[in-house]
Formats: sequence, structure tokens, C-alpha cells
Amino acid sequence: MQLIRRIVLFGMLIALVTPLTGYSQSRKVLVAMPGHTIAGLSFLTAKLNGYYAGEGLDAELIAMRAPTANLAVLSGSAEFSTVPLIGLTTALRGGALKVLLVHFDKPQHALIVKNDIQNLKLLRGKRIAVSGPSVIDDLLLREYLAANGIDGGRDVNILSIGSADTRVTSLISGAVDAAMIIAPYTFIAKDAGFRELVAFKDQDFLLPSGGIVARDETLRVDSALVDRFVRASLMGFLHSRDNRPGAIKALSKSVKIDEQVAAKIYDASRPTMTADGALSDDAQKKMAAFVAKSSGLKEVAPVDKLFDFSFVRKAQAALQAKGWQPGS
Repeated sequence: MQLIRRIVLFGMLIALVTPLTGYSQSRKVLVAMPGHTIAGLSFLTAKLNGYYAGEGLDAELIAMRAPTANLAVLSGSAEFSTVPLIGLTTALRGGALKVLLVHFDKPQHALIVKNDIQNLKLLRGKRIAVSGPSVIDDLLLREYLAANGIDGGRDVNILSIGSADTRVTSLISGAVDAAMIIAPYTFIAKDAGFRELVAFKDQDFLLPSGGIVARDETLRVDSALVDRFVRASLMGFLHSRDNRPGAIKALSKSVKIDEQVAAKIYDASRPTMTADGALSDDAQKKMAAFVAKSSGLKEVAPVDKLFDFSFVRKAQAALQAKGWQPGS
């Protein structure tokens, strides 16, 4: 009887110290992301809600500029990045990267202008601020202007200003006449008397923002890690998509803004989210063609060389089988 008691007590002790996830040790994973913004909401939500920990992962979200983020993945310095547009551009140029998940497939940018600029024609000769050359806002602006008969290299002066707060400051100070910005900076500019000339989410653009990029080698040699990371990230995505109060709290806490502002940002971005983190074959082709054209590439690689949504679909099936729901 004494032996049985000892066995029972030992079993209880093991149960107490063994993680519920079934992983005996947490594995550190480095995730390169441009910063704590709405584009990274799914990852921030997954971390705050313990979804990575539930998969036995210690996900460290490291802030770095978008081009550097994908270079970190290519070099093996980070396992994943959250910048699918530059990841896609790199893959189109032959880099061994794939996009595994896409949170947003429509751009959230707006062209904010001085109040006296009432139409596109009045942009001629004006100074427009973007973050940098060949970055998402620069590509969108040039493509939209070209579609409306305006040459971005000749008819307007497109200036690479840097971060969104620098762009909105330049706009308010009068250093530029217009700026490509996203929320909450759009709210700041409008409150200062500027107006929205173009909302790019309402135009016919398909561009990825916020998502998962990984090396081909990681997919081959460490698919179990990819499964776990994608599953936890998908939970963060579904939570942020379908649980508005929870998403607003996560955004407020991570970006350090009050919940009223977080709610405005969330509501503005919600229509640009994908349905399930994946893209249809047609959307993949359109996205790849646009990025290739904008990058000056003559050939477009097959989409199976650029995207791999098999991990997302596997994660979806696993969550459905468990009956998992956001907030559960």
C-alpha cells in the first residue's frame, strides 16, 4: 500500500511539472517584424494569449526594418519574418523563401493630401512622401498614378521620407504636400485638417501585408517547427479577426495606444483581412504578377515556388478537429 501511495504521489508530481502542451522544453523562435503595428496584430495576439507557449514555443518578436527582416530569415538569423510583400519580392528574384500565411490581402494605405488638392490632376508638381523606394506604399502610389495618366517619376516628386510618424510630421509641417500613410496616422492627419484623396483598400489591388515568411530549407528540415508556429499564428489571426474586443485589447497593449484609437484602427483594417490566412490560386497569380511588374521583373515564377499554404490548411484542419474557437 505504501508503494502504491508513492507511485500515485510521484505521478501527481509529474503531472504538475509537465507542461499541458506535451512539450518538455520551450523552444526559442526568432520572428523578425517591422514593429508593433496593425500588420503584426495576429502575432501580438498569439503571444499575448499564450498560443505560442501552448505549442512549446518561446516566440521572440524582434523589431527590424522590413528588408532587413527577410535578410535575417535568408541568412538563418531568424526562423520567420512577418513581411510577406518583401518576402514575395525576394522569392520572385530567386531567393529561397516562401510565403506561408497572409493576414491582409488589401492595402490599408491612404493618400492624405492638403485640403486644397481636390483631385489627382492637382497632384502634378507636388511632393508626396513615401516610406522608401519599392516599399508597399511606393509601389501602390506609382501604380495608381500610372493608371490615371500620371508619371510618378516625372509629373510628381515622390520622396522617401521613412517611418509613418516622420511622413505625417512632414505633411503637417508643410515639407510635403501629400503622404502615403496608414492608421492611426491617417486620423492624426485628418484631425490636423488634411483630407483623404485615395483609400487604397477600395481600389483593385491585391497585396500581402502581415504574414509568415520562411526559408525553403526550414520547410524541408524542420517542418514540425513550422507546423507549430503556423498553428499558433493562425490562432492569433482567427482571434484577431473574429474577436473584436480581444483584438482591440491586444492592439492597445502592444502598440501602447488607448482602446478608443485601437478600435478605430481595427475597424479600418478589418475589411482588408483574408478569410482564413490563405490565398486562392487566382489571387496568388495576380499578386505575384503585380509585384513582379512593380519590381521590373520580366518573368513571374510559378506560384508554387512563391507560396505554400499547406501548413495553414493543416493547421485549420487540426483546430477544427479540436473544436477550437477564438477565446476558448
